Amino acid sequence: MLGELGEQRDPDDAGRTLLESIELIIPHQANKTMILNLAGQAGLSADQLYFNVERMGNVSAASIPIAVYDAVRDGVITRPVRVFAPGFGAGAVGGYAVLRIDPAIVADEVVLDVLPAQSAAVPRAGSTSDDIRAAFGD
Repeated sequence: MLGELGEQRDPDDAGRTLLESIELIIPHQANKTMILNLAGQAGLSADQLYFNVERMGNVSAASIPIAVYDAVRDGVITRPVRVFAPGFGAGAVGGYAVLRIDPAIVADEVVLDVLPAQSAAVPRAGSTSDDIRAAFGD
């Protein structure tokens, strides 16, 4: 991934590579220790990376968009910046995106109240047949 970025020209400045134009790295938030080790081997420092895995855990495919939002909310992204967002999964699959993130257009968090109000009545235990009837009707 980094080799490809080093071979491509920065679209805003032909005198530097796309890799040189990266201002922040927001990786898939699976394993911070592993990512820091790989970043160090690639010559990147920890201060070039943003992590929220301590608060969020590994939220799978949602980790990069959530981390982008959190980086804006936390004041890490305060102006338009070029972000490298590498992702990976089990079985040696991976990919990346290079994005221009403008905090002015990052949507506010929306929290949905999707759980129904809890009733005070304690539900009785039913049989499997009762569960099937409740789910699919008689």
